[in-house]
Amino acid sequence: MDRDRCRNILKDHFVLFSVEGTAEAAIINSLIENDALIVPHDHLVSDYTDATRYYTRTRKAKDIVDRYFNVNYRSATANGLAIARIVDTSSGKFVLPKSLKDEAEVLSFYTKPEIEMLVIHREGAFREWERASRKDRSLRPNVFCKSTLGIKDERGDRFLSDYWSDCGKLIHAIKVYSETAHRDRDELMLVDLLK
Repeated sequence: MDRDRCRNILKDHFVLFSVEGTAEAAIINSLIENDALIVPHDHLVSDYTDATRYYTRTRKAKDIVDRYFNVNYRSATANGLAIARIVDTSSGKFVLPKSLKDEAEVLSFYTKPEIEMLVIHREGAFREWERASRKDRSLRPNVFCKSTLGIKDERGDRFLSDYWSDCGKLIHAIKVYSETAHRDRDELMLVDLLK
């Protein structure tokens, strides 16, 4: 999707964030709490189980339809609903029923290859990562984080909430990562969510 069109959708629709994992949830939560998203705060859709949480872990299209499509998302300030999926691969299918295709925009933001790349950038260790990954082509970012950076619990709930609570460092990592990552022409990344 064209990035300018994406940003316009995020500005003028109600937005439901559907996050894949604990790391994605911690990151989106930090961005929301620090008003760092292009989405107006009053356009964020609450989780159906917790009205104080502005993302959901619900990921299947059918479940989202069942839980979130019982509300009219059109208003003077919003042109409907946008479902912003924060996922690590493009392999998962997300298809709304034909009868509802015009009721919501679906945007997928990819955190590939792995969310640990944000940790590497946050720690200022990208050059070290490049050297290590050139020596060992099979080296994965999560192994590098553990062995070189000493970050052993990079997927734990408590660690992630604390680690990404410094939104300034998170935003910096997102922006730097977007400059170094390979991105397909119309691929959306976390940087496209930022103000």
